[in-house]
Amino acid sequence: MNSDLALFLKSSEEILGGENVLSIRNQGLSNILKFSVDWRKKFFGKPLAVCFPNSSSQVSELVKLADKFNVPLIAQGGNTGLSGGATPSNDISQVVISMSRMNSIRSIDIVNKSLTVESGCSLRKLQDFAKNSSLLFPLDISSREDATIGGILATNAGGLSVLRYGSARDLCFGLEVVLSDGKIWNGLKSLKKDNSGYSLKNLFIGSEGTLGIITAASMCLYSEVLDRETYFVITRDITATVAVYNELQKIVNDNLTAFEFMSSDAIDLVMRYFPNRVPNFIGNIKSKIISIVELPRTNLYKDECLTERFEQLISSGIVFKWGFCKNKQATKLWALREAITYASAENGQQVKNDLSLPRSSISDFVTSVRKSILPKYPRVSLINFGHIGDGNLHFNVSPFFNEAFQKKEDRWKAHEVFLKKYEEKIRKDINDLVVDFSGSVSAEHGIGQLRREENIRLKSDVEINLMRGIKQYFDPKGIMNPGKLI
Repeated sequence: MNSDLALFLKSSEEILGGENVLSIRNQGLSNILKFSVDWRKKFFGKPLAVCFPNSSSQVSELVKLADKFNVPLIAQGGNTGLSGGATPSNDISQVVISMSRMNSIRSIDIVNKSLTVESGCSLRKLQDFAKNSSLLFPLDISSREDATIGGILATNAGGLSVLRYGSARDLCFGLEVVLSDGKIWNGLKSLKKDNSGYSLKNLFIGSEGTLGIITAASMCLYSEVLDRETYFVITRDITATVAVYNELQKIVNDNLTAFEFMSSDAIDLVMRYFPNRVPNFIGNIKSKIISIVELPRTNLYKDECLTERFEQLISSGIVFKWGFCKNKQATKLWALREAITYASAENGQQVKNDLSLPRSSISDFVTSVRKSILPKYPRVSLINFGHIGDGNLHFNVSPFFNEAFQKKEDRWKAHEVFLKKYEEKIRKDINDLVVDFSGSVSAEHGIGQLRREENIRLKSDVEINLMRGIKQYFDPKGIMNPGKLI
């Protein structure tokens, strides 16, 4: 270890207290391993240390030290990211700043329907706090127990309710950010309207910690939804699924809160590893698509209107089966949707894609992938699910399940061999098609390390140079989450 790194560590311990700095030198790699590996266990790093500040001022002091000694910093929340955006590299000079101790809710304004929260606060804690005030924080993702507000904002996460309430950016009034020189920008206003200059908060939201470290945020709340209606709809293919979405939006005046879809291959994967998560009431959906439709009960429509339209769609052949879900059934249906990610993790590595497409292009895109891309590769299945209402497909390519690989370690090894040979080619083929259909290669999971090279390849020189110019201005020494995004 060089003298600058040793001085950084010594000074960090003086600022935070020795118990709040874990280093390979003092505690060994095994004690910081969970901060060194991404959730999917695809990216592995070896940081110099992990620091645990408990205030914005401590983050500021750490960043000033990093600026002085040219130490790269990686801000990390719950470490639930799916693109390696919060994972350090094997460069032993990098330091992880864990926001886990900065987890308080500073204030709530019930009349204004807003609250100010520190970036290490978990999504579940924020949701429960709002609920205790009879309010709703609507953004929701399956990793809610561990995912933090800072990470959610850093990736501009969307989730299950984006159709009605928008993504993290739409729910954020303002930010507190520590800049690369240690200065603190306090933009924690809670205003619906502020047209007094450039929207600085929107530069940091979605920037994955490459411009500064989010330490707190003012977030928007809504009135609590006390009564929701949930339906399941089974359709013959993705074309019919999009058609059902369009028809229902007409009836309920764009009042759907969720419209999630799952392909039969995705549900087969859940059945293999978590069979108790597949509800019996949906029946056999072989080679079909099941969707979850959710909306608040309002007086904007009548039950008989939906029933009549569903029956008409069955008569026309667009809908195969539909049903209204009572409370327990709705809970089981959502549990199935969330189990896909965990079943995929159990099965082994996949070629992960987080695509955004115009809804009008989804059917042609999926058809094109099946016809022109998948036949090029040996025995693959398409684990397709996501948020059909906002055009977000979690479009994952997986090797077919092989009965010979009953042991997890054997299955994972086989998947790793497949990905080493084909992942880059498959991703390139799919991304080229995404661009042809005017889509985006990242809808809500960010770029991180996983999509960095493809992001640079696919964007125009003008766009990349604008982004690099912004990066250079905010982080001239390149110490904020290097190697990510651009």
